[in-house]
Amino acid sequence: MAETITIFYGAATRDDAQTIELRPGAPLRLSDGFYSFAESPDLIRLDTTAARLDFLREHLQSLCDLWARPRRQFLDAYFAWISWTLAIEPAGRELTAAGSGLFVPVDWTFAALRPLPSAQLPAGEGAVRADFAFWTGTGLVAIELPGGRRAKRRDELAQFAASGMTVIEFASADLTDAAALGAKLPAPFQNFWRGLKLPRSPFGARDLAIEDAS
Repeated sequence: MAETITIFYGAATRDDAQTIELRPGAPLRLSDGFYSFAESPDLIRLDTTAARLDFLREHLQSLCDLWARPRRQFLDAYFAWISWTLAIEPAGRELTAAGSGLFVPVDWTFAALRPLPSAQLPAGEGAVRADFAFWTGTGLVAIELPGGRRAKRRDELAQFAASGMTVIEFASADLTDAAALGAKLPAPFQNFWRGLKLPRSPFGARDLAIEDAS
């Protein structure tokens, strides 16, 4: 896979969707902007990593349909899992040692993979909606959440698999338990800080640029 992949996300139709370019070999992380924030975040008020992580979660939830409760629950559980993962052993011990006094485990928060809500993924000759998509650097992971089941939807999920994507289906119980949700995430999600020399944040000047709405 040598070329970038353009993914539409954040809306039910392409006309209203945002786009992002995915690069082979480069996982899409929370630290990777651009984010289309409605207004620039107040970094004086958002003065902790936890507050900034919550800000990102709420932004991503704003890209979900108002009535799409499972999607909002998924983001709650996923972001809780990120913090939980960095707080427990062995991650805490490993990152404390690797930080050499310069970084603490929480500094690696934004190395976690970035979810793309309402993603429209290439499948066959067209595109199929996924509740969320993640890019691991080597492939797409499609997230399927609880909801109405139709034969057509099963066919669509089969298209994902036939296209070489990983499809993960979550039950309602997984969306209320961060550890349970994390246990279902495949290897590229785990130990997400590895392979990076330094932690990064998505709150730099370039990432916080607000698109011209005119």
